[in-house]
Amino acid sequence: QGRQVPPPAGYLPTMLRLVALALTLRLLPRALGQGLPPYNSSKRVYKIGGLAIRGAADFEKRFSPTFRDYLNQEVGPLFNPPITFESLPLNFSSTFTRVEAGTIDFVYTNPSAFSCLDSEFGASAVLTLRNLRRGQELTQFGGIIFTRANNTNITQLSDLKDKKVEAVSISGLGAAQMQWRLMTEKGMNLMVDPAQVRFAFNQKKIVHDVRRGDVDVGFVRTDMIEGMDANGETSLSYFKVIHKQNITYEGSPFPFQISTRLYPEWSLGALPHMNSDYKVVEEVINALMRTNSSSNCSKAAGYSTWQHPLSYMPLREMQQALGWIQQDPVTSNWKCMRSDDLYGAIVCPSGYFKLAREIVEQQCNVLGSEYACPSGYECLCRPCKKADEVEIVSHISSSCEKMSVCATAEQLAKTTFNIRDNKERNLDLTYKFHVTVTGHDVATEGTISPVNNTYNLTLSTPVMGDNVLELFVGGEQIPNSPVLLRIVEKDCGENMQAQSDGTCQRTKEYEYLPDWFKGISALLFGINCSLSLLFFGWTYAFRENPVIKASQPTFLYMVSLGCVLSSSTILTVSFDDKDFSDEALDAVCQSSVWFYGLGFALSISALFSKTYRAKCLTIDKMNAKKSARVVVSIYQYFLYVALALACECFIMLIWTVYDPLKWKRICASDTTAYCRSIGKCSSDTGVMFVASVLVLHFMFLCYMLWVCYQVRNIPAEFAEHKWITASTVSGIEILFLTPFLVYMTFEDPTTSTLITSIALFFNDFGVLVMIFVPKIFMMFQEHTTETESQENMLFNLRRKVRETRKSQTGSPNSFITQSNAGVKDSKMISRIESTPQIHNKSIIEKPDRREARVLESRAIA
Repeated sequence: QGRQVPPPAGYLPTMLRLVALALTLRLLPRALGQGLPPYNSSKRVYKIGGLAIRGAADFEKRFSPTFRDYLNQEVGPLFNPPITFESLPLNFSSTFTRVEAGTIDFVYTNPSAFSCLDSEFGASAVLTLRNLRRGQELTQFGGIIFTRANNTNITQLSDLKDKKVEAVSISGLGAAQMQWRLMTEKGMNLMVDPAQVRFAFNQKKIVHDVRRGDVDVGFVRTDMIEGMDANGETSLSYFKVIHKQNITYEGSPFPFQISTRLYPEWSLGALPHMNSDYKVVEEVINALMRTNSSSNCSKAAGYSTWQHPLSYMPLREMQQALGWIQQDPVTSNWKCMRSDDLYGAIVCPSGYFKLAREIVEQQCNVLGSEYACPSGYECLCRPCKKADEVEIVSHISSSCEKMSVCATAEQLAKTTFNIRDNKERNLDLTYKFHVTVTGHDVATEGTISPVNNTYNLTLSTPVMGDNVLELFVGGEQIPNSPVLLRIVEKDCGENMQAQSDGTCQRTKEYEYLPDWFKGISALLFGINCSLSLLFFGWTYAFRENPVIKASQPTFLYMVSLGCVLSSSTILTVSFDDKDFSDEALDAVCQSSVWFYGLGFALSISALFSKTYRAKCLTIDKMNAKKSARVVVSIYQYFLYVALALACECFIMLIWTVYDPLKWKRICASDTTAYCRSIGKCSSDTGVMFVASVLVLHFMFLCYMLWVCYQVRNIPAEFAEHKWITASTVSGIEILFLTPFLVYMTFEDPTTSTLITSIALFFNDFGVLVMIFVPKIFMMFQEHTTETESQENMLFNLRRKVRETRKSQTGSPNSFITQSNAGVKDSKMISRIESTPQIHNKSIIEKPDRREARVLESRAIA
């Protein structure tokens, strides 16, 4: 009757108790960490992968509060035991890899990628994001095509032809694929019509590039320019939108400028294996739908909330129209186009084919500097070309035109042409391949049957040049025939050359010194060096011995050192470019002549000074006219050593400065088609310097012989002229023979170098053995009755000679007999010295001749 009836007594307290009980029953399970009834899950940890288009750090900052922190708080405690969530930032490639492998449970990605995941792997959308853009809640977005406001050349979509266009990436949805789809609806294509397409990978860069005039047109998602305008980064007045649309969204005009249709916002999808964990999926949906614009996780990511998923079928239709998703004709499974590089992601429209990779990569540079791709960008310049009636494709050309070089190959290399009949006539293909052999045309013919209107033709020939290939389909020559197959010389490798028949022939062969030769060189050097050091040490050890004193040990030291230097050349001539660089060998070449020259000069000049000093102290000292001018001090004779070294250094220094020896390789063969390369140390004027050194050395040796002749009658203890003469004659022989033999074997580096090494070895070895070994025998000789008898006879003969010279010339101590009688006496001494069996008692005198002999030697010394 219209009266308000009051509630019965006790009603309100009862209702309050029921509400309190219900809340307690609802909240108590969460407080106790278990559900009523408890929820079970198949595992403890669930992973949510997200496409991090701005990088992993940005994704972690914006979406980890939602997918990790919020879900762990709201959903984790509902299960026994509690579950946890992890958020994983992914790129485009790893998103597909993770989904295919099933290593994530949920995926958050852009609508285009999700449509692929849905078609290929059966991912299911469970939520669609309600994005918050400039204060507007949106579940859909689109793309805009814009240019500068003052650009009067671009007012509609058709004006994009031959212009420079900039998008975010080839797989970007709101800043590439939406606009690409719009162009295809209007009869255009992003891969065909613009002169260049740049990918900046940042939508703000696109806005700035269009503003500066670097490109003509830009693609960005809706609200990008408005947001930059609100932040003061640019101004809406700078731009105009091409193909501007008036679209109604949820009963009101769409709040931002737009050129394309609207597509659903980003989605959260569950992978098929989560069907068994439907309760987890259900609780994730419930939790995310409870968020609002004031939630901490929503604020961090910049969205409002989540809602039930929209239909993503428009994305599937867009991808099919662009060719980004294709059906396998064998398995009938759908698969999205995806690639790790730009070239692999290019999809050409029907009737067009993709140019070869090397052509695509250089296409922009070919168009000129205006189309050069800036650093940090990727660029395409019409990577797709319209197919011919019959398309001829080779490894260097994706479309061979008439009388163009369709392919390039080496001699005898197989070249395959992929030929497709785009008219699909299913007719046989006939070909004629023309080559020119000794001025005559030789044609090879053949017929190929089609496989799905495609022909594979493989050709090879050794004939170099542009060879003609004619192609006929159904007996009629195709419009782009004939084409040219360019055959170039076969690459046979280093030091090989291709012949006219395509075979390879060696053109250059490097010869190196064998390893055994280097071992021999080291052995020869070691022998001479060891002997030199041994004799040096022996001389020093017995320097107080009368025999060593009489031999003037200072000069013996010089001989040892000179032989070490000279023998070092044995090592340096064994080096070649098998083990050393050309620069190192240049230094070795010139050092070889320095070692040899200085070593020779030092050893020969030391022997000369030693012999000459003995002459001065004996012959000249006993000559009344020369006696006053004789120099006794040994240091005065060092001048002869210094003079010899100075002459040697003078020539070597001029040689080194003017035209030093360099390591060079020359062809030792006589034919032009083949080179047997040998390495030598040479220079333009090297022969002249070598001749100068050899002449100088010959003069040294000749003068040495003359001095040896002058001291021929001095006792061997002082001048050892016989052994010095022998070593000098040996040196002259080596000096004459070695250049001749080296010249005769010049084209055989092993033989010529071996001759040089042996000559150097025996030159120094002969000096060492002939100078030091006799002294060793002399010093350690044991006297017998026979040798003592011989010495007594020699002593008496020498005394008679001196007495004869005294009576004839008045010189009591001359060793040189210039009269006939003196010469006869000298010859007699020589005969007795070589005849130990003589026992002439009439000559032998009774006094102790040995003691007198020693006194005589000491007096002369």
